[in-house]
Amino acid sequence: MSCYCHLTSIFIPHREMWNERKTNNPGYDRRKIVKLFNFILLGSLFAITGCNTTKLANSIDGTLVRTAGNKPPAFFSVANVETMRDYVFEANGFSFKFPIAKQSDFSKMGGWSGMSMRDGRTIAFGFDKSITYHVELNYDTFEYGERERAVESNNINYIKNLYHRYNPNSNISIRNYGKENYSSVIIEREEQGFKNSKKKTISYKCYQSNSIKTKANSVTVILTYNKPKDPKLAKEYTYADLTRRAGRMLDSLYIKDGW
Repeated sequence: MSCYCHLTSIFIPHREMWNERKTNNPGYDRRKIVKLFNFILLGSLFAITGCNTTKLANSIDGTLVRTAGNKPPAFFSVANVETMRDYVFEANGFSFKFPIAKQSDFSKMGGWSGMSMRDGRTIAFGFDKSITYHVELNYDTFEYGERERAVESNNINYIKNLYHRYNPNSNISIRNYGKENYSSVIIEREEQGFKNSKKKTISYKCYQSNSIKTKANSVTVILTYNKPKDPKLAKEYTYADLTRRAGRMLDSLYIKDGW
């Protein structure tokens, strides 16, 4: 029994998300095969490593790298609070830790699951059974220009004039986040969400530039909150709670050199 618990504590690929269980999905049979392969893979690793969770985690991580071609798994789920706390997600161009989790995320919201896109340059995840909390991270690289210079020099007037054209009702500021204190543009806005729910979004665009100021990388972290209809859940799961939990992710963010 204890060995089973060790297995479920590992961060593993998740292939049946967002209504993919529907049998009229043309890709369903292929996903069943893939999921079966994952169970076989876990069983094989378990047989090799026994109940040593450290060895098992390292084996799974290494196998995922080999099978994904040095890219994050396309679909994934997080098994429990401990994995959310300890796992460092290595994406294409950046790495981060997950937001703080609590047990009710798994008992009430179905846990956390997500997917990677654009060859690991975009990572999106949220609750498995609810749209209350959603997180997305996007990595981009581009030429260094006036915008980047304004962000690094804390020229908030330039940035507000630039972004208010597209986000006229947003709160815009410049702060620093991440392991290397990246200059970041924060845009916060409120709008109508799913089924007239209250929706709030805050984005953190964190910049890194090379030493000669010709190239720049950015990671944009987007947090989206949809207020639950259930009053009890709405009291427990709030916008303030989401931004507080995401603090660990922002603090752990590391943008890799990619010039």
